[in-house]
Amino acid sequence: MGMHSTTVDISRRNLLRGRVRDLGQLPLRPPWAVLSSFHTLCSRCGDCIKSCEEHVIVMTDGGFPGVNFKQGECSFCGDCVTVCKTGALSREIDPPWSMVAQINDRCLSTKGITCRSCGDVCDTRAIRFKLKVGGRADLSIENNKCTGCGACVSVCPVDAVSVSHMLEQQPESSLDRDQQEEIA
Repeated sequence: MGMHSTTVDISRRNLLRGRVRDLGQLPLRPPWAVLSSFHTLCSRCGDCIKSCEEHVIVMTDGGFPGVNFKQGECSFCGDCVTVCKTGALSREIDPPWSMVAQINDRCLSTKGITCRSCGDVCDTRAIRFKLKVGGRADLSIENNKCTGCGACVSVCPVDAVSVSHMLEQQPESSLDRDQQEEIA
């Protein structure tokens, strides 16, 4: 009676909720998250969520903090790591995370419709558009410049932009070469 488990198996929870597709995806955790032991170290206190002035750190499955870029971007202010008392977020993590933007085939620019919303808000100019004949543009993301801040996510009118771990990315562009040629 009253036994409370401190570990949560997110993949099992997703399976029971019918989210089989999510099993292979790494969750988006706050910047400076110690991913190898995050579920063990995080007490789910919510301090990092309360400290986030940009409101991108939110409560996710299992009560763990995660990141949602639908409201804005991460400014890397560091308030979340400053208030973390358990070591689940650590300044020793450098860079703060290994996430980068990814743009899917819904992108208006690749369909010949003028839109540069994501590129306009990209402070590091990691998102590039190469104009082609017919008004279309090849889109590329320079992963070495992308900070994964998420500024490009909320401004996209067709939800073509997401942020994910570099492990889930393709090397130079989020659209593979076959898709780029097919779209052109």
